[in-house]
Amino acid sequence: MAQEDHWLPGFNFNVEEWFEGDHYETLAICRALALATVAITEKPSGHFMIRSRTPVVQRHPEGNW
Repeated sequence: MAQEDHWLPGFNFNVEEWFEGDHYETLAICRALALATVAITEKPSGHFMIRSRTPVVQRHPEGNW
């Protein structure tokens, strides 16, 4: 089962590292997309999603996974 979303008032973006299946870990909760993007540069490998609530804003690496 997927984990609960972690949303704080005023923070618009979650950075999530995804693993096999529907398991993920929230790495950062950010106010700005630029800060969320910086969070994934700390870990060059892996599958990451930047989400704003439910919609996916960005995937890294790009593509379907």
